Amino acid sequence: MSAPALLYAPPGPTRPPVRSVIAYRCETTAHDLTGACEVILSTYRATSPRLAARWLRSQAGHLAQLLSPRPAAPSFRDAPLFTVGPDCPRPDLDLFAWAENDKGFEQALRILAAGAPYTLAVSDYDARYAICAYPLYVRRGLQFPASAGCSSPSPAEVGRHRRRAAQHAAR
Repeated sequence: MSAPALLYAPPGPTRPPVRSVIAYRCETTAHDLTGACEVILSTYRATSPRLAARWLRSQAGHLAQLLSPRPAAPSFRDAPLFTVGPDCPRPDLDLFAWAENDKGFEQALRILAAGAPYTLAVSDYDARYAICAYPLYVRRGLQFPASAGCSSPSPAEVGRHRRRAAQHAAR
């Protein structure tokens, strides 16, 4: 039997560039089932994971109301409405259930706080609806303190592209 070998990973950079989240982009989209068309229904830019998760919850309720309007609404007074069967897809019920469930909100909050995107997607016979939030990163290079022996910057009139007034007047 051979002795176990120890493998060491090659040394990486001492301090990798820092990726920090500056905001969260939130959007509600509708896609046709072929994937040929996407419509952005609403957008929001949240400054914290909690605000992004709160927006996801409110948009889930709002989209559910749009997908399942009340039959007593004035706009449906003369419209022919039909009762659907139990085997028809009802994305509004899934959206209402997620919006009213605290566990779904907490899960979205944990995922967003970890820096990962979160998507809630439902579909019916005609379209696929997605409510998503994802972090927007800014890549910052390493920041080193300025050395103590720095000279001050040169005055503005000494720049390479500046002409002296006498040279400019002579032309």
